[in-house]
Amino acid sequence: MCASAGFFKAGGDLLDNNQIITHKKGHDSAMAQPEKKKKTPQKIKKYLSKAGENARDALKHKKIRIGSPPPSVEALKRALNPPHDDTVETLHGYQVHDHFRPLEKIDDKTVTDWIDRQNEKFQDYIKGSDTAQKSVRRFMAQMWNRESESIPAAYGKYAFTHYNDGRSNHAVFQVRPKDDPEAKPRVLIDPNKIDPTGKTALSGAFPSPDGKRVAYLLSENGSDAKTLYVMDTKTGQHLADKIDGFRFGNVAWDKDGKGFHYGYPMNDAKKRSFVKHHTLGADVKKDKTVFEPKDAEMASAGFFRPRHSKHDWISTHIGTNPKNGLYYRPSGTDAPFKKLIDDGIATVSPVAEIDGKIYTVTKLDAPKGRLVRFELNDPAPEKWETLIAEDANDTLESAFVHQGRLFVTHSHDTADRLKVHDLDGKFQYDVKLPLPLALFSIAKFTAQDKKLVFSISNDQQSGNRYEYDVAKNDFKLLKKNTLPYDLTDCVVERITATSKDGTKVPMTVIRHPDTKLDGSAAVKLYGYGGFDIPLTPAFSAGMAHWVKNGGIYVRANLRGGGEYGQDWYDQGRCENKQNVFDDFIACAEHLVKKKYTNPKRIAIEGGSNGGLLTAATVLQRPDLFGAVISAVPVIDMFRFQLGTYGAAWKSDYGDPSIKKDFETAARYSPLHNVKNGAKFPPVLIKTGDHDDRVLPWHAYKFAATMQAHGHPENQTLLRVSKNTGHGAGKSQQDSLIEIAETHAFLEKALGPIDQNAYKAALMKQAAADHGAKGLFNTLAQRTAKLAENVKSTIFRRRKGSGKGPGA
Repeated sequence: MCASAGFFKAGGDLLDNNQIITHKKGHDSAMAQPEKKKKTPQKIKKYLSKAGENARDALKHKKIRIGSPPPSVEALKRALNPPHDDTVETLHGYQVHDHFRPLEKIDDKTVTDWIDRQNEKFQDYIKGSDTAQKSVRRFMAQMWNRESESIPAAYGKYAFTHYNDGRSNHAVFQVRPKDDPEAKPRVLIDPNKIDPTGKTALSGAFPSPDGKRVAYLLSENGSDAKTLYVMDTKTGQHLADKIDGFRFGNVAWDKDGKGFHYGYPMNDAKKRSFVKHHTLGADVKKDKTVFEPKDAEMASAGFFRPRHSKHDWISTHIGTNPKNGLYYRPSGTDAPFKKLIDDGIATVSPVAEIDGKIYTVTKLDAPKGRLVRFELNDPAPEKWETLIAEDANDTLESAFVHQGRLFVTHSHDTADRLKVHDLDGKFQYDVKLPLPLALFSIAKFTAQDKKLVFSISNDQQSGNRYEYDVAKNDFKLLKKNTLPYDLTDCVVERITATSKDGTKVPMTVIRHPDTKLDGSAAVKLYGYGGFDIPLTPAFSAGMAHWVKNGGIYVRANLRGGGEYGQDWYDQGRCENKQNVFDDFIACAEHLVKKKYTNPKRIAIEGGSNGGLLTAATVLQRPDLFGAVISAVPVIDMFRFQLGTYGAAWKSDYGDPSIKKDFETAARYSPLHNVKNGAKFPPVLIKTGDHDDRVLPWHAYKFAATMQAHGHPENQTLLRVSKNTGHGAGKSQQDSLIEIAETHAFLEKALGPIDQNAYKAALMKQAAADHGAKGLFNTLAQRTAKLAENVKSTIFRRRKGSGKGPGA
């Protein structure tokens, strides 16, 4: 293991922080040159002698330092004088230095004042970029300032949609009659009127089965904490029911619409969540506990009921581990739930109940997924009947039953592939999507619907709406998106890099065909690599702006993600986490090798776990990148578990209280691997001061450490958005400003994104350098000539008068 500031020494025994004993192998005597024997230093003699036995024994128990040393006065000045102290903890026998621990007091005035200074420093860095920022805002405004509406969700006689007029900070939730899709909708929930500042967002809306009621969640300042309200659809009036303190729970209505189940924090020391039931009009404080998970840290439970199911289901998890437990009981009863499978074994997801048999997607004994069928009177896994076996290449993600058929979705190289099988699993035909390398979503439908509404998008265009005829197996375009720009004229290609251990790592490259592959293009390399979350094809206005301006956008599918099944995920978590960073480095190296770009023109970007990715990667290979964006990052891998629900992430990061996991994290923890005086490319660290998922002190401490201990010429910048959280629910105005300022940072760090403008800038600089060099050479020549003339004059005077100058 290698500590951050070089306190683990390879090739010798550690004596102290500055001294090692090295061991040299002997040379062949016939080839060796005679060497003068060096006198052994007295200190080492004493250490190796009998008298030094106590010193050697003490070394075995010596606490080795992890983290940066105490910052000097000059270092603190470079970091704009952050609050600091002398915090040193002993963890598993190591001395862990955490001198910027006071920055964890995020509401303290000394911290908020320091944040203001950091924001001013960032603004100083991008000063003079007004033209570039206005260009970005103009492009984004054109993309966003248009009407958009989600595909409808039908409940009873009503159809619900989310709608944005293009000018508002947030979409509204509206309703119209299901049988009259052209009718003027009626707005039910308008976050813009609730809070004109844009700081309040609609975090979820859940209509009852008959559509007569809507339960919905509001959050403020981007917080994960939410409040639940209930509205009457017909009148638009609120019911008295209100539940505070929601977090990550869902809402599942009873079939009769008179109440609902919901997940709710238990607010206990282990931060568990349980399932409760609320009856409309009843006292919330008396809501009945329906299911309580096991007594384990971060154990959670969620209630759900598949379509036409005769059973209620509970899915349990330990933190963010995708391997869930599953419990069931007859629907509409108070019978106790029976356990089907314990959590931590495999993912198990029931999708339908037909003739008393449960159809389920699972990764049990199938890392890429399979579809099975079983009876609840004999549900042991060894009795499960496999209907659709695991595919060698594609991951089985989900399934649904409609019109007597099984519609099964596989992930094929990150894109959706839809196939139809009969109810016994026999393949019938493929459903060919109208767009290549695409993802789809389907509007809520009833069992009688013979036509389904799909929204289909890919990297080139967003959200086209199609009608799918189930009987004919074909699509008809209903509505094309109204975006003023798309990337249909651009190249989308899949390429692979080879990681350190030989693993092939896929990437999606999006570029304009006119972009030259001569090593000069600006590349934005995006990654995540964690929590079984896949990076899939997705069009975005920001990506379109980058590519339209001559940049190349690259999305890397790293291990730890959910693109290629359970094994791919397992290879990028806990003791295998370094694989993710190796994969990302390999992707960058491949892009350089194939002349997409060069190291000075690569920007890496990631958020949350992706922020950890970019932070750790730049510390390991600072020479490989021209700019780094680390957004809302997880940085302190010894303390992530202490904030809000951070302990849930042990599924990917391990448990710092366990020595083996601690030592694994010590190898890559960004906070503890900043080397003194190391040079880094420009780094932008972004966070929100109200982020209650990844607490902002991660970003604060990293920025202070990088500024204090990196090379004085480094540009490490911290941008803190006020009254925002982890990202969800951010207002359109806040998003516009952040996108424009981030682009300005990249242009400053990488040079012009436009390839031709960049080459012109290089030529201009070369000409200026050549001119300066020529001027220098001319001055040098003139100086030499003058010196020669002076010398000649002196020689002549000496020869003529016999006296030197000044005599």
